[in-house]
Amino acid sequence: MRAGFFHPRLVWPLVGAMLLLAGVGRLQASTVMEMSFEEVVSHSALAFEGRVIGMESRQLSDGSIHTYVRFAVLDVIKGDYTDEEIELSFLGGQVGSRALQVSDMNMPEVGETGIYFVESLTRAQVHPLVGWAQGHFLLEQQSSGADIVTTVEHVPVVGIDAGAAPVTMNLSKGVAKGVTVRSSQSLLAPLSRPMSVDEFKQSVREAAAQGQ
Repeated sequence: MRAGFFHPRLVWPLVGAMLLLAGVGRLQASTVMEMSFEEVVSHSALAFEGRVIGMESRQLSDGSIHTYVRFAVLDVIKGDYTDEEIELSFLGGQVGSRALQVSDMNMPEVGETGIYFVESLTRAQVHPLVGWAQGHFLLEQQSSGADIVTTVEHVPVVGIDAGAAPVTMNLSKGVAKGVTVRSSQSLLAPLSRPMSVDEFKQSVREAAAQGQ
């Protein structure tokens, strides 16, 4: 696969130079546009629940460095995928003394369990998840033992409005429009029940069905 395919809502100005003398490259000022939850679902070729079981950074023949993250596929929520594992490529990483850093890049971590919206199964991209953090959710266990859905910043998701109007030219803050999260500043925060994994999956399936 070739690198260099970009999401239609991703604008990626490169500000700053490659620091080759130090062996470190930085790609800065990556700008991701806000999407609606419906857009995240509709732009994904695959949405799945998975667990990160490994990762490895490799330098390609063109000199770029990519980190390959391997997932155990626990449940396919949208799309046709039958393998038990999947490997996704993220631009950046470190091989020996050479490193490539991409600003605002949140890679999955080994051991995490989450729900991932993959834009393409055939094209290599800077970030394989739709809308970067907007297509990356974590599953975390509460003290009661129940699993809930959170953002990559570990903020509980409390609701989905799949009918939220599409956004135009707003910068992403890491959460798609229509995804309601618990606000620590809200007086109603203690009353906001986090979504269960099953509730979140059902919202994805409903949004996918409406988009057909």
